[in-house]
Amino acid sequence: MGDLQRFAWANGVTQLGTQITLVALPLTAVFVLDAGAFELGVLSAVQTAAFLLVGLPAGVWVDRWRRRPVLVRAELVRGVALATVPAAAWLDALTLPHLYAVALVLGVGTVFFDVAQMSFLPAIVPVERLERANGRLEGTRQVPVLAGPGVGGWLVAAVTAPFALLADAVELRVDAAQYGLLRSARWAARRWPTA
Repeated sequence: MGDLQRFAWANGVTQLGTQITLVALPLTAVFVLDAGAFELGVLSAVQTAAFLLVGLPAGVWVDRWRRRPVLVRAELVRGVALATVPAAAWLDALTLPHLYAVALVLGVGTVFFDVAQMSFLPAIVPVERLERANGRLEGTRQVPVLAGPGVGGWLVAAVTAPFALLADAVELRVDAAQYGLLRSARWAARRWPTA
């Protein structure tokens, strides 16, 4: 499997997992912790706050770092954070502050992942094929975005909301492995060549 195919596959799976989490995380707060509208608003705000708090610095930092390790670490950190939710639910130790912390870690991980991911395609696709590769990648993203909420709802109904998050946690670890297998020589550069 080439770098582009591996990246497209991992990206599609990441999108599916993200959609599952968008359904299952707030439902965990509602069904397990009896969260109300205010608590759900805080949960959403905490995850979004990461973009405000570290968005700009993340862009500067990632520009100086190798992208592949950033992608791998972001996926692993998000996967570990998500895995703590079903573990805490199983131990009957899940709390709203725990969910808020998970949401913040997810948000920060997503910021770093998104910044590194945006620079990925030009590193493995020649300029003359970049438009076609972007189209293929966008097509790979849209199917999970459309199917993900339904899959997330089905998982919540089948295994409960906290354990539905386990699907995304496992998926993130698989994606980290896929990103780790990327072989492109340009990944070794800290900054992309200008020519």
